[in-house]
Amino acid sequence: MESPYRLGRRQEQDTSARVQCVQDTLDALGHTPSGPIYQGANKQLAELLLSSGNDEEAIYHLSESHSPTLRNQARDRIDFQLMKGQKDKGVLQNMKERLAFEGKWHNGFSSLLKRFGELPSKWTVLQLTLQWDPLSRFPPRNRDVNRGLGVHFTRFSCGELSTSKNNLGEGGKPVSVFLPSFAEDEEQLSLMTAMRKNLSKMDNRGIRSRHQVHEECSQGIEAIVRDLETWLGGWHCLFNGRLENENLQCAIKSAVDAHIAAYIPEHEIATDPGEGCERTKQCKFNQCVTEKALSILYLVASSPFITPNQILRVCSLTLENKKFALYMSKKISDIIRSYSAALQLAKRHPVVLIIDEELDILPFEIVPALQDLSFTRMPSVHFLHALYHIHKNSTVKDGINVAKGFYVVNPTKDLPQLNALFKAISENSSVQKWEGILEAIPKSEEFLKGLQENDVFLYCGHGGGNQFVHSESIERVQIRSVVLLFGCSSSSLQGNGGRVEMSSLSYSYLLAGSPCVVGMLWQVLDSDINAITDELIKVWCSNEISNGEEPSELGDLEVDFKKMKLDSVKTGKGPIRDLPAAVSVARKRAKRFLNKAALVVRGLPVNAMSKQ
Repeated sequence: MESPYRLGRRQEQDTSARVQCVQDTLDALGHTPSGPIYQGANKQLAELLLSSGNDEEAIYHLSESHSPTLRNQARDRIDFQLMKGQKDKGVLQNMKERLAFEGKWHNGFSSLLKRFGELPSKWTVLQLTLQWDPLSRFPPRNRDVNRGLGVHFTRFSCGELSTSKNNLGEGGKPVSVFLPSFAEDEEQLSLMTAMRKNLSKMDNRGIRSRHQVHEECSQGIEAIVRDLETWLGGWHCLFNGRLENENLQCAIKSAVDAHIAAYIPEHEIATDPGEGCERTKQCKFNQCVTEKALSILYLVASSPFITPNQILRVCSLTLENKKFALYMSKKISDIIRSYSAALQLAKRHPVVLIIDEELDILPFEIVPALQDLSFTRMPSVHFLHALYHIHKNSTVKDGINVAKGFYVVNPTKDLPQLNALFKAISENSSVQKWEGILEAIPKSEEFLKGLQENDVFLYCGHGGGNQFVHSESIERVQIRSVVLLFGCSSSSLQGNGGRVEMSSLSYSYLLAGSPCVVGMLWQVLDSDINAITDELIKVWCSNEISNGEEPSELGDLEVDFKKMKLDSVKTGKGPIRDLPAAVSVARKRAKRFLNKAALVVRGLPVNAMSKQ
C-alpha cells in the first residue's frame, strides 16, 4: 500500500533539509536523551523518510520512538546492579548494550534486523506506532483531545526469517502499513478517547451499584471493540502468527502462487494470442508483484475470518493493477473457503505486540478474529531483545517449572471469594507443591523472596501488590518468576503528568528480569477474575480445560486434513504449555466483556516445562 506521505518533486529538497534538521536534533540529544523529545523527533523523522521513499530507515525510527524513557530507566538500574557487584556482570553488560542509544545495536535499519535475527524464528513481532502529532510537541499531554491520528503497523519476522523468505513464503523484510484514524471528524471520538471515557464511569458511579456500572462499561467496551474490528478490517491479518503446521502453510502458498502465475492481463491476450508469448507475459507480470505485496497476499490467504469485502479492500490497496487486485481477491476467497475449517482450528506460533503507549488501552487481543491467538505485549523491540538475551538459555529454552510457585492470596482478608478460589486451585497437583501466604499481610522481604526463588508467582487481591512492596524495591532485585497479578489495574499504564512517558507496575517486574507478567488493564469484578484464575491454573499448570468442547466442524476439518494429508494432532489439538495461548482460553471464562478484555500478557512468550 502506497504511503500517504509521498511528496512531489518540488518538495524533495525541502524534505531533505527537514530530515537533516531532525537528525541533527536527535544527535544533539546524546546517549541519555529526553524521552518525550526523542520519541517525537523519531516519529517526525520516520514520516519525513516515508515521504521521500526511504521506508527502511523510516521503520527503524518508528521502532526507536517506543519507550525511550523506560530504556534510560533500565540502563540506570543495570548501572546500579553493576556498582553493587552483582553476579552475571557479562549478562548485565550485554543487556545494557541492547538498550543503549549508541553502539552496534543503534545503527539504523541493518542493526534493527540484526536484533530480530537473534530472536526465535517461531515468533512474529507486530509494532503499532501512533502517527506523529506536531501539536503535541510543547503542551502537556492531553489524552482527551482528538487529533485524528492514524497508526503505522509494522510486521517483523524473526530468526533466519528476518531478512529472507523460506520456501513456505514466510519471513522477509518487514511489512509496514499505515491506517488512517478511525475518527473521521472532530465530533467523532478516537477509539482511545472513547475507551477512557467509558472506563471513567467506574470512578464516577454516583449512587449506582458497582455491578450496574460494570455492566454499562462492559457494553460500552464491547461496542468499542466492534469499532476497533471495523477499523482494522482485513488488516487484522497482520496479527496472525506463523502456522505451526508447515503442510497447511505450504498449501496456502502454493495456491496463491498458482493463481498469480495463471493470471494474464486481458489486453495482452488480445495482442499476443500465441502460447509462447502468453507464458512470457505471465513471467513478466509475476515479477511485478513486489515482495511486500506477496507477503500480504500470503497473510490474507491464511486468515480464516476475513470477509470477501475485506479481502478486496486489502488487495486493492496492495496491488497497483486494479483488475489483478479484483482477480486475486476472488481467488483468495476461494482458497480460504477450501481450507476454512483447517485454518480456524490450526495452531499458530505467538505474536509479540509492541504497542504505542497511547494505544495500549485498546484490547486488541479480544477482537473476534484474534481472540484465539497467542499474544504478549512488550514496550519496545529493545526490551524484547534484552529480555530474551537474559532468558534464552533458561526460561525460553527449558520452560517454566509450574510446580515451583509462590502465592499471596487475599492478604487484606476482605475478598472472601478468594478463599474458595484458593481451595479450588489447591487441588491442582502442581499448586499443591507451592508455598505462600493466605489471608495475611506479606512482609516486603517475603514478597521479594517469593519472586526471586520461584518460577511462578501468583497474587490474588487488590491491585498488583505494590501496596506491600514498592515498585522501586522490585526493580532492584533479580526476578526469575512468571508473575500472575489478578487484581484491578495491575497491568495498566499510568500517566505521570506533563509529557512524561507513562509507567506501569508490570514494567517494574520486567525491569527486574521477570520473563512474563499477566495482569489487568483496568478495574475488574472479582467473580469473573476468580473464574479466569481458576481456568488458567487448570489449563497451563495441568493441561486441563474445564469447559473444553470438541470443535463443531470436526467433520469438515478431517476432510481438509485428508485433502492436504495433514495430521490432526499437529494442527488443532494438544496440550497448552504456551502461556499466552492458555490466557486466551482462560479469558473466555469471564461472563462480562469488560473483564475478559482487561486481561493481557506482557513479556516473552513462555511455555510450561514439559512434564516428560
